[in-house]
Amino acid sequence: MTPERIEEIKQMVADDDVTPFGPEYIIELLAALEEAQQQAELAYAAYEGLQGFCVSRGEYDSLLNKHSVLARAHREVQQTIARQQKVIDWYESGGSMGELLEEGEVQP
Repeated sequence: MTPERIEEIKQMVADDDVTPFGPEYIIELLAALEEAQQQAELAYAAYEGLQGFCVSRGEYDSLLNKHSVLARAHREVQQTIARQQKVIDWYESGGSMGELLEEGEVQP
């Protein structure tokens, strides 16, 4: 409802008793309507602002799959690094490769 239409209704109510309700009641209704319109406009602006952050279900599934693959690869790399660090630490402490092979710490 435009501001002009609101003013027109206010004037009509003030000039003439066209309703069984008093003019104050009509003015309160118009104020409530105007407030509701402002809230709706604000909600729509927020909705439009969030559109850039939304993805479809297919995009979400694809991104989740990529994340899962990368997380699995990261865990495997971390395990490999840990095993290699164990071998390095063993050599630095004076151990030999034969001892590591016997204990099953490294693959031949």
